[in-house]
Amino acid sequence: MKPVSVALDWTPNTNHTGFYVARNKGYYRDAALDVSIISPHKDGYKATPASRLADGTATFACTPSETIMSYHTWPNGAKPKIVAVAALVQSNQSAVVTLKSSGIERPAQLDGKKYASYAARYEGRIVQSLIKADGGTGGYYEVTPPMLGIWNTLLDETADATWVFLPWEGVAAQQAGIELNTFKLEDYGISYGYSPVLATHPE
Repeated sequence: MKPVSVALDWTPNTNHTGFYVARNKGYYRDAALDVSIISPHKDGYKATPASRLADGTATFACTPSETIMSYHTWPNGAKPKIVAVAALVQSNQSAVVTLKSSGIERPAQLDGKKYASYAARYEGRIVQSLIKADGGTGGYYEVTPPMLGIWNTLLDETADATWVFLPWEGVAAQQAGIELNTFKLEDYGISYGYSPVLATHPE
C-alpha cells in the first residue's frame, strides 16, 4: 500500500465529502493507497495546508486558488511552485459576509469597519478590490483572530465581516436562524477561480 496524505483546508465539511466517501467505500484500498486525512484542528491551524506540501508532511492539500498564485510569485522563488490538480467544487462558493442585523448591506459600507482575516497573502487586496468595486475607498481595519475561531468573531460582533464558504458557515447560519448579507466577488465584477483546489508539490 502506498501512503498518501491529504491536508484539509478546514475542519472536515461538505467540501471534503468525496475524500471520506472514497475511503469508506474502499476505493483507496482498491487502488493500493493508504490514505490519511489531516484536519487543521490537529495543531490549531499552525501549519497551513500549502506549508504541509512545502515541508513534505502532506502529499496533497486543499487550498484556496490564490495560494497557488502566491507560491508561484513568492520573492526569490523561496517557495515551491505547488500545482493545482483538481477543483473540489464546480464554481466559487465563498463570499464575504456580514450579519443582516449589522446594517452593512453593501461592500462599500465596509469602509472603516473590522474585517476578520485569515492573513493570506492576497486576501487583503481582494477585499479592498471588492469594496472599491462597490464605490468604497477600501479603507477597512483588519483583525487576525485564531483561524478556526474567525466565524465566531462575526457572531459575537467583534468583527463586522469575514470570508466564508456558503455551503458550510452559510448553512450553519441558516440552521441557527442567523441572517447574513453575502458579497460574492463575481457579483461585483471580480474574477475569482475555483476554490478550494486540490494541490500537490511539483516534485
